[in-house]
Amino acid sequence: MLTAAFGVFCAACALLALAGLALLVPSDVPRITGTVALILTFAALGVAVLR
Repeated sequence: MLTAAFGVFCAACALLALAGLALLVPSDVPRITGTVALILTFAALGVAVLR
């Protein structure tokens, strides 16, 4: 349960960071979304392995 909560926390932090960066530098959003997708994929994989 704690591991899943940590995964949700990491995903929420990544999405908030993306929103903040999109407000600061709108032209870099496509490049940033690819990086966030990679981070979220690794976070989901980590939660799946630890569970």
